[in-house]
Amino acid sequence: MLVKPSLVLQVKLVGSDWSEACAAEVKRSYMYIAQSIVSELGEDEAEDGNVMRLSIRLMRSYWDPTDPKSQELWEASMMPWLVNATRNLSTAMHNYNTVRHPMGAGNLIYEWADYDFGANALIRVKVDAENRITGYMPAIANEVRTLLHEGALGEGVAMIRVPSRASWKAQVQAAREAQRQAAEAAAAAEAQAAEQAEPADPQAAEAAGAEDGSPAAVIAEPTEPAEPAAPQADADRADADAPETPEASEDVAGPDASTPAFDIDFSVWGIEYADGTVVEYDSATRTLR
Repeated sequence: MLVKPSLVLQVKLVGSDWSEACAAEVKRSYMYIAQSIVSELGEDEAEDGNVMRLSIRLMRSYWDPTDPKSQELWEASMMPWLVNATRNLSTAMHNYNTVRHPMGAGNLIYEWADYDFGANALIRVKVDAENRITGYMPAIANEVRTLLHEGALGEGVAMIRVPSRASWKAQVQAAREAQRQAAEAAAAAEAQAAEQAEPADPQAAEAAGAEDGSPAAVIAEPTEPAEPAAPQADADRADADAPETPEASEDVAGPDASTPAFDIDFSVWGIEYADGTVVEYDSATRTLR
């Protein structure tokens, strides 16, 4: 009989989301998956936002792909378990925000999910706009295991971030730019349609009617006098009362109301070393850059 991994959930929340009521509700909501430990992120950790960490442990050797017993345990136990755990936790994270919570606990948006394999590896993967973890996560873990065994990522790897910070920032910027262009195109199409729908000049229509003998000129309705223009003071007062439009933020650490949902590209990873160095790994070409 194969040994199954054990799991503890470490839920790390920013100060604005953390409360005793929230901690109690999180523990209650995830108790059918695993024991949960809920804590508030320190100031030095809050930059990444809320994190759902899976602390995964297995009391037998499973990380060495060259050891037959270790490889058997990885393929027959760990990989199927990762698939199920990822699916179940992803569903729970999404569903948490679809119900009302007692005791004043609010919804929680997670920015990242950590897969903590103890001394072997720590993988941080981006959570999508629906609060779900990608189904590619088990395959990513499998690739990380192989790369670390081969020494392809070098020594002193502290965390593997998928996608890298730079890749994620570029994806958010591209999504916002696509949204802006789509809005401009829609506005231009609407303006063109309105212009085409405008009636012909009344005087030209009367002249054309007179020439061809149509009754248009005879039965034309009298026009209403134009409304007087609003005094400049009223216009200035209206401008002052209008809400200010916030300037676009330079911070693209995560999507917000101005960022449309999009399919995340997980192909470029950030390899973050203990000394603070960061390089990127292209999983499509299996090369560092």
